[in-house]
Amino acid sequence: MTFRTTWTGIALVATPLLLLSGSLVSACTDDEDPFRRGFSGDTCSETDDCAEPLRCLKNVCTEPPSSITDAGNDPDAFGPGPGPSADAGPWSACDNCLESVCGVAEKACGPECLALEACIETTCAHLSAIGSPDESNCFVHCQGQHPQGKEQHLAVVDCAVGTTCQPHCAYYPQDYDFCRTFMNNGDCYGYGAACEASLNCKNFRDCIKLCSSLKDCLACDDTPEGVDGRAILEAYEACVASECLTESWIP
Repeated sequence: MTFRTTWTGIALVATPLLLLSGSLVSACTDDEDPFRRGFSGDTCSETDDCAEPLRCLKNVCTEPPSSITDAGNDPDAFGPGPGPSADAGPWSACDNCLESVCGVAEKACGPECLALEACIETTCAHLSAIGSPDESNCFVHCQGQHPQGKEQHLAVVDCAVGTTCQPHCAYYPQDYDFCRTFMNNGDCYGYGAACEASLNCKNFRDCIKLCSSLKDCLACDDTPEGVDGRAILEAYEACVASECLTESWIP
C-alpha cells in the first residue's frame, strides 16, 4: 500500500436587600461587588460564574490542575473548547464525502487503531517531513506497537488513498490542517492545553522535532519524563485522529 511522504503537521446571587422605612435599600456599599462568583463545588454554567482560578467543568466550579504532572494527565480539567464537537455531524463538504465513502472503515477503527495513528503522527511525522529513509521503518515500528489496530488502520488508509472525494477535498495537507484546527477548537482543546501545561510533554515534543533517525526519535523516551511526555502527546494525537485520520491520508 502507499503511504504519504509529506506531513504538516473553557450565580448570580441577589444582593441582600434591607427593608428600611418602607423602601428597599441595598445593603452593599459602593465599594462592594454586587455579584459573588462561585466557590469550589458550586454550580455554574460558564467559567465566568466561578471565582478565579476555578474553572466551570461539567457545571461545577472546579479547582484547576495543581501541578505540571496533574495538568498533563487531566485534559478534562481544561474544559471543552469553544468550537463545536465533531459529534454534531460533518464539519465540511470534504468530511461529509469521506464519511460517506469510508464511514464503515472509520467506525471500525477502534482505540488501538487510533493509537497506531497517534504513534505515526507523534514519532514519524518529522522523519517524513525531512525525507528520512527511516520513515517506512517508523510506520512498521508503530504497527508493531499496536498490532491489534493494524488491519483497521490499513483499511482506513487504503480507503483514503483510493478516495474519489475530489473536488470536495483539497490535496493533502489542506483538509487535514483544517480538520486539526477544527478539533483543536473543539473536542481536542483540553488535550492540546494539557500538553502545553506539561513541561514533560513540551520537552518530548521538542526532542521529536530534532531527531533525524528512528533510533534518535525513540531515544526521546529514555527518561521517565520522556515516557510521560509521549503519553500526553499521543493522547492528543489520538483525539485528533478520532476525526481526522482519513483526512490525514487523502492524496
